[in-house]
Amino acid sequence: MEIWLLFIPACLALNLTPGPDIFFILSQALGGRRRAGMLAALGLGMSYLGHTLLAVVGLSALVLQSATAFTLIKYAGAVYLLYLGWTSLRHASRLALPAAAGAQSGWRIFRQGLTVGLLNPKVALFFLAFLPQFVTNDGGAVPLQLLQLGLVFTLTATLCNGAYGLLGQRLQRSLAGRERFSVYLGRISGGLMMALGARLALVQQ
Repeated sequence: MEIWLLFIPACLALNLTPGPDIFFILSQALGGRRRAGMLAALGLGMSYLGHTLLAVVGLSALVLQSATAFTLIKYAGAVYLLYLGWTSLRHASRLALPAAAGAQSGWRIFRQGLTVGLLNPKVALFFLAFLPQFVTNDGGAVPLQLLQLGLVFTLTATLCNGAYGLLGQRLQRSLAGRERFSVYLGRISGGLMMALGARLALVQQ
């Protein structure tokens, strides 16, 4: 329960922070119907599921070969999260709403969301760095832990992205003149990632 009470709020905070994925969703939602933003969110959600499965397979194989190697991966992931957090803090900038995309078919929007997510190497690195931080020695089989964590992250990410898609046009009006909102979210996200990175470095699981 302690892990979930830390993991779920972390997922929500990270997924609510404006980034490339959310800007892609907004660009679709602002260009027409709300359905476009939802389809973009679902496409990205499927890509997160793909990254989850790849992370589970790769990290599980690593555990079977060497527990020490898995521990090293966790520490490397902690360092990567510290780097991401520091970068986010340094470059927290004002929100620039994306230009509206042209009208496209639903299947094409979904496919673009899936492709954007799957072909982003930073997403793959993030999954490899983020999920192992919440694996515990007494939490059961490591593959099952990783799968559960990945599915919860995918669910929270898709819900947050879907909310952005549904509220795209309203957000365009409500965020006008409130650019500092993005700065605060960027700082919160950066601080959270640095805290997660420091957690593993300081706490022995």
